[in-house]
Amino acid sequence: MAHRAVSAIAGVVALLSLIAGGTAAAATVHPARTSDTLHNPHKGYMLWGTTAGSDGLPDNFYGSSIYHVYLPWREVETSDQVFDWDGVEARHFAPILSANPDATFVLRLVADYPDGPGSGISAYYSGGQDDRDYPLFLETSLDIAATNYASCDGDGPGRTPDWDDPAMGAQLVQLVQAFAARYDGDPRITAVQVGLLGLWGEWHQSGCDANAPGNAVKIALRDAYATAFTQTPLQTRYPRTPDISGVDFGIHEDYFPSFTANCVYGFPACSDDGDWSMEWSFTNLNPAARDNWLQNPISGESPTGAQQNTWINDTDDVETVIRDYHFSFLGPAGKHEVAGFATPLARLERALGYNLHADSASWADPITLGQPANFQVDLANSGSAPVYHDYHLQLEWVNGSGSTIAVQTLTGDPRSVIDDNAISFAATVVPGSLTPGSYSLRLRLADTTPGRPDIVIQSANRDTEGRVILGTSTVLADPDNIFADGFE
Repeated sequence: MAHRAVSAIAGVVALLSLIAGGTAAAATVHPARTSDTLHNPHKGYMLWGTTAGSDGLPDNFYGSSIYHVYLPWREVETSDQVFDWDGVEARHFAPILSANPDATFVLRLVADYPDGPGSGISAYYSGGQDDRDYPLFLETSLDIAATNYASCDGDGPGRTPDWDDPAMGAQLVQLVQAFAARYDGDPRITAVQVGLLGLWGEWHQSGCDANAPGNAVKIALRDAYATAFTQTPLQTRYPRTPDISGVDFGIHEDYFPSFTANCVYGFPACSDDGDWSMEWSFTNLNPAARDNWLQNPISGESPTGAQQNTWINDTDDVETVIRDYHFSFLGPAGKHEVAGFATPLARLERALGYNLHADSASWADPITLGQPANFQVDLANSGSAPVYHDYHLQLEWVNGSGSTIAVQTLTGDPRSVIDDNAISFAATVVPGSLTPGSYSLRLRLADTTPGRPDIVIQSANRDTEGRVILGTSTVLADPDNIFADGFE
């Protein structure tokens, strides 16, 4: 008994000597950047998801996880102020999530989709009149007028409500408020597109201009979206006036790359001399909107075969435009709908959105329980755009058995990392759940909602969970509690 006590005391003395005599040094590493294709969340390629429940899922050749879903007003609001969100999710979300639980959605409410039956938009309508995409009570109870059309520049048939009726404006605003109450901040939503007005919810009535919405209802709806959605990213179709005036909406450019940049690349059907052109509108209408990518994502799609072929035949110029205009994702129409183009499409996917690198990490080693210690990670972004969703950077201590024993969230917002100018993330607290020993220190960029997929950092030496392995962290006992085991 005495021998054991003497041995224990000797061990304590040795440990105290180590603590007293050893000053923590800074361990510093500079993980190499990687250029692999990671299929991270909220970036890359977007697929058509509107009719997944009725027609099945589209082919997914390139690791897409974003799905574009049109939500017909008629399907959403079954009677005045009665919203069938559960039904919407069962019909549109569930078939996709059953195949890919990590899928995210870009949502657009629509009230006038030309030839809806031909596209499958009306698959869940009942009661006839399938060309009407808004609820019948707008006409029968509120006496809002409507106009049938056979074709608007070749698109149709359809039925357009009187956008400028004050009762219609009030109903539109109420719908947006209910939409935001359900989905603002939902981690499954990559973006909400500012829709409803005009053909396809694009705020124009091209070919049927007499039916176009006026500025008053545009301003009311624009402001309703901007006020109601404070967390989920927002996009609109054009950087026009008043569509994007005074707000920081992102843009969905659905004639990419023909209507995106100045016509210097030889893109098919290019036009840069009117407000259908994103660059023209930035230059001539809303210069401040050029920087909206800092707050909300830019995306695009290529509906024509000639446009889609630029992705593989003019990849250099397409990548230049992606980077110059800070695109985060492309689709649902595009070359990614076709198999066999892995090399150019992987290159474009890497250019889209964020690519985050842990260029430097330093930490005190050893660290002592109960004592402050400095941890710092420098994160940079070689991609085209920032992260737009809520993630946090965290250090994890992993023991020799591979179990994560402690997690420390670093201060800082990953959304602030916009380019190669690194941002520092730091912590000064040693997790209390640690015990003395040696640990592998690893870095994770985690969604703030548990269970959602991480962002994999584009740095070398990652483990099977995608965490960057930084090095070893030695943890020493708190000298103030060294005799807590009964040897005082």
